[in-house]
Amino acid sequence: MTGRPLSDFTVELDVYSGPYEWLLALILREELDIFEVPLRELVRLYLSSRDPRSPQALRLDTEFVGSASALVLLKSRTLLPAPGDGDAPEDEPASPEELAERLGAYLRIRRAAEVLRGRLEANASCHPSAHQPPPRPGRTRIDRRRLLLSARRIFSRLEEPPVEHLGPITVTVQELAALIQASLSRGPVSYEELTRGMDRLRSAVTFAAALSLAHEGSLRLRQPEPLGPLTLEPLP
Repeated sequence: MTGRPLSDFTVELDVYSGPYEWLLALILREELDIFEVPLRELVRLYLSSRDPRSPQALRLDTEFVGSASALVLLKSRTLLPAPGDGDAPEDEPASPEELAERLGAYLRIRRAAEVLRGRLEANASCHPSAHQPPPRPGRTRIDRRRLLLSARRIFSRLEEPPVEHLGPITVTVQELAALIQASLSRGPVSYEELTRGMDRLRSAVTFAAALSLAHEGSLRLRQPEPLGPLTLEPLP
């Protein structure tokens, strides 16, 4: 045995011939009596096949000692009668069933470790990527409840803002556009001069009318600097 996993360890006994793991499985399933297994011969076979120069020698020795110790305890507990209630020690010795359960757990954990080690070795050259592939067509999961809620939000009418605080509209854009054109007939005029004496509503409508006339090409708005004075200039 040159660095091979312990599962490759085979034994040749009078009662059994084959892999060591299968021998353990047969004992656990009670298909092979533990009394028929010569544990001393089992240890001798392992020592004779052991390669001390193997890099996995320590791990293999540890695994074999763990499983062989469980077999020794299982056999000894089966041979010895259970202590009576009066002379039971403080630490209750494990029953054959408990030892068998421990041995079974040991095999399961060791096999799982071998599977994980195989996966790590198989993926040693693979590295995770931050790229998230888009979902494939037909595999996108749609939550019907969330879709219905989103549709209701989109197609529902927005609540009208309150307008009770606004007064009646007494002027139109057309009226103030005519006022601007009349003022521009005398030359450029500033927005401050044009709206002097107007309330806030008429000043805002005047500004809207000026923007509309500028968009039509009837005048030009000039403001040298941001928030500076605004001048309306007629265009030829």
